[in-house]
Amino acid sequence: MFQIGPLRFNLYGVMFAVGILTAGILAVRGGAKRGIKKEIIQDLTFKILLGALVGARAFYLLFYWPDQVPLTFWTVFKIWEGGLAFIGGFAGGLATGYLSARRHGLKFRTVADIYSFPLIVGHILGRIGDYLTGGHPGKVTGVAWSIFLNGAPRHPVVLYEILGLLIIGGVIRGLKRAKGFDGFFFLVYVQLYAIQRIILDFFRPEFTDPRFLGLTPTQYAVMVTFLTAPTLMILEVRRRKMEGNGDGGDSCRSDREASRTGERFRRLRAKGIDR
Repeated sequence: MFQIGPLRFNLYGVMFAVGILTAGILAVRGGAKRGIKKEIIQDLTFKILLGALVGARAFYLLFYWPDQVPLTFWTVFKIWEGGLAFIGGFAGGLATGYLSARRHGLKFRTVADIYSFPLIVGHILGRIGDYLTGGHPGKVTGVAWSIFLNGAPRHPVVLYEILGLLIIGGVIRGLKRAKGFDGFFFLVYVQLYAIQRIILDFFRPEFTDPRFLGLTPTQYAVMVTFLTAPTLMILEVRRRKMEGNGDGGDSCRSDREASRTGERFRRLRAKGIDR
């Protein structure tokens, strides 16, 4: 927390806002490359942000709100103090992004690809805010790279996540030249992040909650995305392959028909029927 005159700022809130602004700018640039107007991308960003905030707060309140902290009507809205779950925000943003893309007559796959890299950048900046404010402490550990937090040396889970997101972002950028289908980059991001998050949550202290059989609510959620992303990839590859085979089959049939027609024409000429 820092103060400028009468205004008080939470570093988490500041970095969260910077992340949103940066992601929005990158999305506008990505949309321009695909011929989508700036105003449309800005509208999409606003709608996705609203859905993400509602989803992130709802997921946190349902599964991560501390039992020892009283939950009142007004505390529900104090998101600048923290208390947002990324996976809930992802689900909320996904839903509103889909609806908004349809309203603008855009393919959701295309929109998802546009936001894949900006989402990673915004996520990293938000996690930097978590690190600066001591958010998401890891389990107590004796490793050399531990950080002292909440009175004990702990796994720097937030730094692990930032490093993982940097790697995922690098993979997405490296695949930009690959000839994938619409939505390919987004599904790659979803798959890689799911793997990362399943692993990382074992280093968080809340993973021992007996209500969830040794797993976190987020782990259950990303397991769904972990299975969904490759399934969609396989289905899309099969669909494109079938379409390709269909085109090839039509071409072969056309060639055979042309050959038979030519053969009949030559026979008629040989019999002197051609006029």
